[in-house]
Amino acid sequence: MKKIIFSLMGSLMWLSAFGQQDSSLWKPELRLGLRSYFMSTSYREDFKEDYAWGQMARLSARTTLPHRFQVTAEYLGFLRILSSNFQALDPRVPNLNRYEVGLFDVNNLDKRVFGKIGNLHLDYLHTNFQARLGRMEVNTPFINAQDGRLSPTFVEGFRWDFQPTPEIAVTHHLIWGVSPRSTGNWFSLEESIGMYPVARDEWGQPSAYFGQTQVDFAHVLDVKINLEPNATLLLNHTLVQNIYSTYLAQWDKTWELPNRSLKGITGLQSIVQHGIGDGGNEEIALRYKNPEDYNWILSGRIGLKSKKSLWHINYTKMGGNGRFLSPREWGKDPFYTFIPRERNEGLENVDAASTYFQHAFPEKSLQVYSYLGIYFLPDPSDAKRNKYALPSYAQANIGLRYTPKKWVEGLNVHLILMSKTALDQTDLRPAWVYNKVNLFHVNTILNYTIPWK
Repeated sequence: MKKIIFSLMGSLMWLSAFGQQDSSLWKPELRLGLRSYFMSTSYREDFKEDYAWGQMARLSARTTLPHRFQVTAEYLGFLRILSSNFQALDPRVPNLNRYEVGLFDVNNLDKRVFGKIGNLHLDYLHTNFQARLGRMEVNTPFINAQDGRLSPTFVEGFRWDFQPTPEIAVTHHLIWGVSPRSTGNWFSLEESIGMYPVARDEWGQPSAYFGQTQVDFAHVLDVKINLEPNATLLLNHTLVQNIYSTYLAQWDKTWELPNRSLKGITGLQSIVQHGIGDGGNEEIALRYKNPEDYNWILSGRIGLKSKKSLWHINYTKMGGNGRFLSPREWGKDPFYTFIPRERNEGLENVDAASTYFQHAFPEKSLQVYSYLGIYFLPDPSDAKRNKYALPSYAQANIGLRYTPKKWVEGLNVHLILMSKTALDQTDLRPAWVYNKVNLFHVNTILNYTIPWK
């Protein structure tokens, strides 16, 4: 990080020698973002219920420099307005709450106020080539901002984008640091793996890889190809040094239909992952992934869309030998069947089906949507095939987004109601229920952005 800071400072010092020629270059673009988030979780049975209300303020500045350079800096501040007592654990399942703690710093739950640097990067911008060095937001299939909470995941590294033709775009990330969602600091990659619950190892014992994983960098290569007519192909390679290599190919296409008001949509996704190196540590009890693992995933989508509506159904099949793993601290699943608030990482076999419907009411600045999914997982007692002891489940989400434009600009209101139910209610252990199934979850989110120059 010192090298990055010195590079940015050097650029600014260099600019000071020439900036007098055009003082308009020094005019920063400022933006203030506010995010207020209330969350609560309740259960059918008598488990500990939790709630939390957090506030985030995000101040960012961007300044254009000579010779196609640009600097962006950002600071995020967080406040816990109120919450239940996270330190008081359920006597039957002495684990931390899973959802509400994510609004704050999971490493320092006693902090009511904290902050961190978000974006801090130097950019070079050319017609068909851009480069970025520093701390930045990220959106790749396996390393991404994640869903919800008060702030996204940021990474530290070097990124470049190249578009050799209008149909082909190449993006590469070399990542050596991360500030995961729900944390207040920056960490090396090896420090970050295991900040979220580590669950069980392959033999059913508490995993011991937190603080013991040896990884220096991750590299992510994305190639996006626009195919004719109305189709795209995404090719991704995500390599986490000494742990695993993952390949993804995703094809999406929009189809013209006889009914001109509707269009068809289809998608096909294939993923292969295998372990490399020693899986994070040469000692078997301390490794993150078995280097002999081999996993494959197929996911598909078919649906319809119009100017106001979108509907699709999805299916995912996961197979192979060993658990499919991707650090939850770094991002969410890319599968078509993904529904916010749950993941299918940490499993050997999955059969999943989901459907999604969305409808917009432009005259009312309103959008409503719903998810419904069913997920067949390995037996939660089988630690080798089911890392987090998650039973097979059904999940339903109902959401509402409201963006008033007439009386206030920059405000967005988002409501999410989520319910999860175990498919088999017999012989459920408390550890298979708490934080996982037979629950009702509420999210109310207010975003407000104030730009000025």
